[in-house]
Amino acid sequence: MILYAMSRLKIIILKISISQKQLSLLLLLVMNVSGLIAQQKIISSYVDPGSEYENRVIDILHLEASVQPDTITGGVTGVAVYIFNPLRPFIDSITMVAPGIHPEYVRINNRDVRFLTSGPDLVISGFPSSLPASNNMLEIKYKSTGPYEPYFVGWDDPTRRMRRQIWAHRPTGWIPYINDRLTVDLTITFSSKYLVYSNGERISVTQNQDGTSSWHYRMARPHPFFSTALVIGKYAWKEMRTASGIPLEYWYYPDMEDHFEPTYRYSTEMFDFLEKELDVAYPWELYRQAPVADYLYGAMETTTATIFGDYMAIDERGWWGRNYVNVNVHELTHQWFGNYIAHQPGSDVWLTESLATYYAKLFEKSIFGNDYYEKERLSEQKKTFTQAEQDDFPLAHSRAGSFRWYQKGSLVLDMLRDEMGDSLFRKAMTHYLKKFAFAEASSHDFIKAFYEVTGLPLDWFFDQWLFHGGEPHFEVSFTALPDVTELKVRQIQPATPTTGPFRVTTTVVAGYADGSTSSHRITLAGMDTTFRLPNHKRLPVSYIIFDSGNRLLKKITFNRTFSQLAAAATGASLAIDRYEALTAMRSFTPAVKRQALLAAARQSENELIYAEVLSQLGSDKDTQSISFFTGAFRHPDALIRRAAIENFTPLNPGDTARIVHLLNDPDYINTELALRKLCTFMPEKAGFWLATTAGETGWRGRNIRMAWLEMAVRSGESNRIDELKDFAGPSFDFETRINAIKALQSLGFLDQSHAVNLVEAYHYWNPKLSRPAWDAISIYSISAEKRKLIESAFDQKGLTLPEFKK
Repeated sequence: MILYAMSRLKIIILKISISQKQLSLLLLLVMNVSGLIAQQKIISSYVDPGSEYENRVIDILHLEASVQPDTITGGVTGVAVYIFNPLRPFIDSITMVAPGIHPEYVRINNRDVRFLTSGPDLVISGFPSSLPASNNMLEIKYKSTGPYEPYFVGWDDPTRRMRRQIWAHRPTGWIPYINDRLTVDLTITFSSKYLVYSNGERISVTQNQDGTSSWHYRMARPHPFFSTALVIGKYAWKEMRTASGIPLEYWYYPDMEDHFEPTYRYSTEMFDFLEKELDVAYPWELYRQAPVADYLYGAMETTTATIFGDYMAIDERGWWGRNYVNVNVHELTHQWFGNYIAHQPGSDVWLTESLATYYAKLFEKSIFGNDYYEKERLSEQKKTFTQAEQDDFPLAHSRAGSFRWYQKGSLVLDMLRDEMGDSLFRKAMTHYLKKFAFAEASSHDFIKAFYEVTGLPLDWFFDQWLFHGGEPHFEVSFTALPDVTELKVRQIQPATPTTGPFRVTTTVVAGYADGSTSSHRITLAGMDTTFRLPNHKRLPVSYIIFDSGNRLLKKITFNRTFSQLAAAATGASLAIDRYEALTAMRSFTPAVKRQALLAAARQSENELIYAEVLSQLGSDKDTQSISFFTGAFRHPDALIRRAAIENFTPLNPGDTARIVHLLNDPDYINTELALRKLCTFMPEKAGFWLATTAGETGWRGRNIRMAWLEMAVRSGESNRIDELKDFAGPSFDFETRINAIKALQSLGFLDQSHAVNLVEAYHYWNPKLSRPAWDAISIYSISAEKRKLIESAFDQKGLTLPEFKK
């Protein structure tokens, strides 16, 4: 379409004579064509090999596969039959993703063909000189040997205390594949003592005479095959339906049935929210979920079937530690953005992850309220700027990084919705989903879809937020005059060849001495901008809020007097604006700011504001601050109690009475924090604190039990070391092992058996365990005596101790 527009322009130019009127018409035409071109494609200023499309020579339509995992070899045996159409008249070879897979034979249309493995690839050649135009058959019989997926968890535990599972969240290592969208019939055969989970409708479960069962799953609608899962373990499941009738099948551990409701809370509401918000029905036949042990991430959204780390399977007391709600709705959103529409090419990961992060945030807002939503946005901003400290890749780049793909992209979508308005944004998103249903889309497809149904020329927005890096940094100042307030805004972010001044529209609020306010919408486009804001009723201005509501992704330098900050902290109508003013008070002494902080906290039950006030008054021993902490220790909000205990330092024995009740707190984390504070401050009474919590285990990683054991050893119960060493070994989940490793490291303990545990943990396939194990090894090895134990453990396992980074 771009070339067509340009060719028409050339033809028209040949026919024009250069009169003044015609020249004006020509310039107008050039401007219109340039706008059309901009709407079609914006080119990133960054070189990105990930923006290239994959070379595809066949289109796979269907896969029928049978696999049988082997717990002895840690691999699978399998047969995979693919029905495909050639995309070219002659095919020399095809390359499939197949790490660790060793074919016995490869056949095309029942004829043996050549193949070789090259690194992670299976290269198939020797195709017939011509192939039928459709319905060709590729058959591969193979074995896999690891160390890729599936992961065999717990099978090497000699005590059999670790859950025995087999799971995979990608076909990598157990079924050869090409990135393609296809239908699937998958049969998994394994011991009848275990349940088997995969994607799509469960067609049948056949009991075999050898004590195994064959589970047949079918994906009747084409889906991106890389989004395929396998789970085998000891489970039960419960069934339910959404308001629109979608069947749900949620799996759980039979010995943890009390965790089911808190874990899956709000699950049906998520479907209702997303179907209404997107105006597109859930696109698959059903949906199921299962927790798995030692999972690598939070969760993975394979088509119709999400798997998630079982550390998110919580009971009621774990709810405010980290519940599953955000991850749950994030993965559900991927059934639309990721599976229904897959991003392509690799530079457009944001189309999958940013959208899932964004809609998860909106759902939580609908459940937990605006204050919770604003806290999430602050976290997103913090992570975005953490990534910005490393590099300035744009969002639409294959090296953008997870904090950009998830958090920055979510914030960009907030700003896009603000720019477009709610109704147009929703209309455009629905159009995008329907246009690319069961297909792939790029950033430019997304932009074009938004333009098609709104007519809004947003190329400038996508150019600065998708295809260019960096974020704006505003330096703000104001001068209050009798009739107007003069507001000056400078953009002071580093100038780079790919980052210019940002164009943004935001709200400025002026607060006046009588408590009234006025609101002003301003647009910034240059590096230096001055605005003259008319004063309301000619009253003196008490404070200015720049970017009221904190809607822009930005840094801000805004020097204000304490009186201006105090007025904003108590006078601004939005809690997030009051919070921003409070954070700007951090450099002032408690004596100066105490009254303003306490007044801001009394104004609302906002957890963000409470936590900020507690943080700033943590060192203040004035009776008002002490009274505020005492109230916070008994606040009904677990997160406010947590902020209080985190910022509290007891100074005398009487202080312990104010927090001892937290040893029985409904929140596991608060109990752990209280136990550590009490035992550290008054070790002579540790026996009492420990007796009070002796029966507590806690949540993820047995957090309370680990703290209890560490405090017990510090109080003289050296025999408790053996329990910590046991928890650091292979009979437990990775978070329990990490907590035990950290406790033993904090105690300075190392013997030969624990050194072996560390070496085994360092060589474990999950980096969530191997990284902290290596950190502990590195610290222990500073001591010559302990380094000998580490070296001996490596020798015992037949391994070589790696060199330490200097």
